[in-house]
Amino acid sequence: MMIRLGNPMVFAKLKRMQVILLLVFVALTGSPRYLSAQSNVSYEFWPETDIWYRLNPSWRLSAFLPITKYHESKNRDMNVYLQADYAWGKTKILHYGRLFNEARAELMKAWLARGGYMHGWSLGEESGSYYEDMLFAEIHRRMPVGKKTLISHRIRPELRWLGQDPTLSFRFRYRAMVEREFNSGKFSVIPYINAEPYWDSRYAAFNRIRLIGGTTMSWGPRLALEGNITYQHDTHYDTSNLYALNIIVHLFFETRRSKSNNR
Repeated sequence: MMIRLGNPMVFAKLKRMQVILLLVFVALTGSPRYLSAQSNVSYEFWPETDIWYRLNPSWRLSAFLPITKYHESKNRDMNVYLQADYAWGKTKILHYGRLFNEARAELMKAWLARGGYMHGWSLGEESGSYYEDMLFAEIHRRMPVGKKTLISHRIRPELRWLGQDPTLSFRFRYRAMVEREFNSGKFSVIPYINAEPYWDSRYAAFNRIRLIGGTTMSWGPRLALEGNITYQHDTHYDTSNLYALNIIVHLFFETRRSKSNNR
C-alpha cells in the first residue's frame, strides 16, 4: 500500500511521529541526572558527506567524511571512513525500503554485515594534536514492524590506535534504532530515533551514551539530505554533555549491472 504525502491523514501521522520522537528525546536528555550537569555543556555543528556505491543488490561500498568538534576549543577533527557492506536474508514481514536503494522500492534484507577502516586527524590551529586509526566491524539485524516501520539492532566492535605514539585500545558499541518511512513518487521521508552506549577498554567501563533523533529526505535517485540532533554524555571528557546539529549529504551511485538487476 503506497502512502501519499498529499493526504492530510499522512501529514497528521508524520507530525504525530515527529512529536513522539521529540518527546522521547527530550525525556531522555532532560532527566534530572543530566539537567544537574548542564553547566558543563558544548554545542557543536557536524557537517558530513556520505558517498554510496552499489555493486549489486547485496554488495555496497561507501565512504563517510564527517567533521566533528568535541571540545570548547578551536580545533576540529576530520575523519575518513572506507567500508563495505553485504546484506542477506529474508524478514518475516515483507518490508520495502527506498531511500538507500537509489529511490527504488527494494525488499529489505534481514541481515547486514559491514567492515571498514577509519583515519582521523585534527584540523586548524591544533593540527597534529589528534590522530586515530581504527578497524571496525558491524552486524545489523533488521526487524520490520508492519510495512513502513523498522526496528534495527547494530553491534560494532572497534580496534583503535590513538595518538602520535599510538597505543591499541578496544571499544564496543550497541545501537537500537526505530524508523518509519513515508513516501510518494520519488519523494521519501524517514524520521528516526536511536540510542547507543559505548564500552571503552581504556576505562573498562561504559563511558559514553549517544541519543539521536532526526529525519532523512530523498527526492531523486542520486541525492538525500539528513539532519539530526545528537546528545552525547561522556564521563571522561572535560565537556561531558554535548549537543550537536548533524547535517549529512548522501550521494548515491551504482554499477550498470546493479541498475539492470533492479529493473
